[in-house]
Amino acid sequence: MAQDQYCGATQPDFSGKNIDDATLHRMQKLELFTQQWIGENQNKVSLREIITIPVVVHIVWMDESENFTDLEIEAQIDGLTADFRRMNDNASIIPTIFQPLAADVEIEFCLASVDPNGKETNGIVRRETEFANVGTTNSLNRRRICYNDLGGSNSWDSEDYINIWVGQLEGVIGIGTFPGVEISTEDGVFIDPSAFGFFCSSSKGYFHGRTLTHEMGHFFNLHHIWGKSGCDTGDLVDDTPMQDTNYNGQCPSHPQVTCGSADMFMNFMDYTNDDCMAMFTKGQKERMLAALNSDYRVSLKNSGACDFGNTKDLTLTPDDILLFPNPASDCVHIDLDIDNDLPIRMAIFDTAGREIYSNQIFVKDLRTFDISNISNGIYFIYFESNNQVASKKLIIDK
Repeated sequence: MAQDQYCGATQPDFSGKNIDDATLHRMQKLELFTQQWIGENQNKVSLREIITIPVVVHIVWMDESENFTDLEIEAQIDGLTADFRRMNDNASIIPTIFQPLAADVEIEFCLASVDPNGKETNGIVRRETEFANVGTTNSLNRRRICYNDLGGSNSWDSEDYINIWVGQLEGVIGIGTFPGVEISTEDGVFIDPSAFGFFCSSSKGYFHGRTLTHEMGHFFNLHHIWGKSGCDTGDLVDDTPMQDTNYNGQCPSHPQVTCGSADMFMNFMDYTNDDCMAMFTKGQKERMLAALNSDYRVSLKNSGACDFGNTKDLTLTPDDILLFPNPASDCVHIDLDIDNDLPIRMAIFDTAGREIYSNQIFVKDLRTFDISNISNGIYFIYFESNNQVASKKLIIDK
């Protein structure tokens, strides 16, 4: 597809130029609520309260290459959570001047384990479509990708789930809907297949899945870091510097100055390449939490759609270990599907039984592991926790 621009989200224009009167009234009311909530809840923003929100991923594919595997989808959602929790592997690139502003948003995302009928699910829906650009085409004023009868996939109740549709988009790689702007059946996030997934490296700039992070920011009422362009507009957040424009497709060196101060181009709400996006600010966190307490998003906090059975034990088995990609070349994404806050010993052995790596880690810190210095071959990754040991074979092929 031709990628004319990065993001197709329609930011509310409070002058009313791009929205109807009824939507403008809702947006003005939401903005008033947002500012009041932030003013009244400064203490709550610093509390250690993790909010877990269920998502359902609709894979609407036309070409087989667009039909992502379960592991690829799980890795993408893990990457999304890492970005919101400030556990992203590139957080070290945040310049010293901005590090005090970087926030752990304390929002996590899970693939839903309970569907709208109360049945167990993996939170993934797949639909084959015959329509090109299914995510941006419309029929009878309906967005095609959001409806089974139009060649897409019906949304799940937006009060209980965040709907993420992955399908061809025309001219953009992502769209996120702002609170209260779209009808409930079309409320969510839309990602082009070219920008979906968490991969170690790629020839394209969008290979760490951060288009989803950016668009999820819009879903929680964040505007682009530069506002509407020009040094006289902003993003309604106090701790993001004024910035003249975006850095689309770039990975510039710090500092870059456009409005008399260093630009925060490494913010997730800019357009930089994925490996150069690294942070939300504390002010952006306040704004997102305000959105999550608004009439349009508050029900997501108590959905319960991640709690099927609610009895995940602490046993560690090979089935609880996710390695992606495998074979791998530069890095491997690691996820352990256990509820355990205890330290875990991780070790890597070659086929001769020689230990080439060992460390004590925590489950929440398992995201991506650099294997660029390990030679080609077959290895075994061992995890030991609570007197239990499990392993998985890893193939390194550069």
